[in-house]
Amino acid sequence: MNTFFKHLWIQFKIDIRERGTLMTYYLVPLIFYVIMGTVFSSINPLARQTLAATMVIFAVTMGAVLGTPVPIVKIRESGVLRAYRVCGIPGWAVLFIHAVSAFLHLLIISIFIFVTAPLFFGASYPQSFFAYFLVLFILLFATIALGLFIGAAARNQSIAMMFSQAIFLPTVVLSGIMFPASMLPVPLRMIGRLLPATYIMQSFSVFAFGLPTDMDATLSLLIAACIGVIAAGLTAIRFRAIGKLI
Repeated sequence: MNTFFKHLWIQFKIDIRERGTLMTYYLVPLIFYVIMGTVFSSINPLARQTLAATMVIFAVTMGAVLGTPVPIVKIRESGVLRAYRVCGIPGWAVLFIHAVSAFLHLLIISIFIFVTAPLFFGASYPQSFFAYFLVLFILLFATIALGLFIGAAARNQSIAMMFSQAIFLPTVVLSGIMFPASMLPVPLRMIGRLLPATYIMQSFSVFAFGLPTDMDATLSLLIAACIGVIAAGLTAIRFRAIGKLI
């Protein structure tokens, strides 16, 4: 157990020192949060009701989907994963360390947004703090699992970034965090329903803020959790196959 925490602490510090990871986990989400929080709260006061949730979805999705895959690809390309296996450290332990480190980083930025959004932009506090953090944990699990799957499936860093962008950009536009998804044409709305952020936004709105939505919130939360479970399972299968080739 002490070895686990030492490895986790080392990985946590490596993530902070890595420029690309620091940008996707902290700097870019915070800049976006400040700019869009100012714009939304000024142009549309109703956006303040769910401002904390929408900014958290953006920050977590960016960190998990853009920031998590590349380090996974790097440890495969550089031979670090092979070195771990030679030392008797299984591949799943490496994935788990990266997942927990990403979880902690993204939880920190999520709590910062949650605390400061009402202070800076007059955002509403959730009616249920328990429901808010339950949905947040499902969001973290689902998006980090997706990020790990991209890192395990991509052959190189370029392909990993392409896959990441293919998930992240539609999330910003189609999930309902920038404007209500009901405003989208039906085909785009259907594409948005392939993304966990769409279901998380529905769940935040109903469970945490008591707002009406066009989807069943309980079903939405279960779908988001299932996306995470499927992604985690596919990641484990892919990494097991990679381990046999090393």
